[in-house]
Amino acid sequence: MPPAPEKRPHPARFLVIDHDPAEAAALAAAIEARIGLARVMRAGNGRAAADVLRDGRVDVLVMDVASLLDLSSLAGEAVSRLVKLAEDALVIALSNAVSISAAVEVMRAGAHDCISRPIAPELLVQHVADLARRYGKPPLAGMRPAPPELLGNELARRRMPRQPILPLWKQEQRIIEEAIASFSGNVALAAAALELSPSTIYRKRQAWAEMDGKKGAA
Repeated sequence: MPPAPEKRPHPARFLVIDHDPAEAAALAAAIEARIGLARVMRAGNGRAAADVLRDGRVDVLVMDVASLLDLSSLAGEAVSRLVKLAEDALVIALSNAVSISAAVEVMRAGAHDCISRPIAPELLVQHVADLARRYGKPPLAGMRPAPPELLGNELARRRMPRQPILPLWKQEQRIIEEAIASFSGNVALAAAALELSPSTIYRKRQAWAEMDGKKGAA
């Protein structure tokens, strides 16, 4: 009996939705540079994206929220329409002004993440790969290592002189504040990433403020 033919991974199918051709082209170029097997399609608005999704499935949908408002004046509704058409795709929303309420709205509509702009296209591609692993999506075949410039901050950190050991509560404060900053101030998303409740973070922040106040008064 002849051996079964080897299954080859299909190209990762991306759909980038952005009314700005330069932004869309930069992201498409970064995807193609980092992912060996990738097919990138582009759409300038929500209706054009809906037509692409009706014609076939995609693996990753990256959407600029402001570019979807031809579908609905409500961002959540516009995102929801495309999420339904995209079926099981990994969905990332981009916005120039991400507030807690806006991020929650688009994620309730089905987006896996909401990212504040500006963000370097190469970093966004790396984030997409990380999200694919986190949500158990099919791996992006042919993913190349991150370029050295993306690792620059980490390498610089390792070269820095060893810092004194901080008290445990100070280290906890640093971890939580860095998580909040990474989500552009979104406490709810930071809490979810840290597996805490938002109320816990608010209580800790209040306690830290009181501790700092006591030190200042001393």
